[in-house]
Amino acid sequence: MLEVYSYPLTQSEFLIDNYALLTWSGAAIIIALVWAIFFRYGNFRYGIDLGCLLKTGIIIVVMTFCLGMPNYLNTKFYAAHSFEGDKITLNDNAVLYETRNGSKKTFQYTEIKQIYQEPITYNPPVTYYVVAVIDVPNKLGRVDSIGIRQTLPNYSTLLNTLSAKTGLKVEKNP
Repeated sequence: MLEVYSYPLTQSEFLIDNYALLTWSGAAIIIALVWAIFFRYGNFRYGIDLGCLLKTGIIIVVMTFCLGMPNYLNTKFYAAHSFEGDKITLNDNAVLYETRNGSKKTFQYTEIKQIYQEPITYNPPVTYYVVAVIDVPNKLGRVDSIGIRQTLPNYSTLLNTLSAKTGLKVEKNP
């Protein structure tokens, strides 16, 4: 029996896929506009005077803003929207995690070693991790995990079902 859980799409796929490009392009445009204003209306001299120091200060503030703001916005956006469109399928013997872009991870229930809530949430919402040790022939096991966020509809049902099928308890604070 298949049980399918999927994250709803609240943003367009174009925006989710290209958000970093859009924010960095916007920052580059702001930098270009500030430099264009300075070159058009600025009265640059070779000597050091108060106007030169003021212009240098403004450029430093604008550059800091334009380099820092996209990082902040990208981190915040991807924390809230990077899982949208992803799908988790539970079948009789495995968990299949499929991303919006088509990449897949499959864990057999016997490979799952721990299900736990992340101890400190830096980027809400709270995430639960399903950790598996995958046996690779002639090598040590490979550790992999998937994240289940509280934005997933019926996430508690999914965690309870997964807990029942693996025989592991969901650890709230490991």
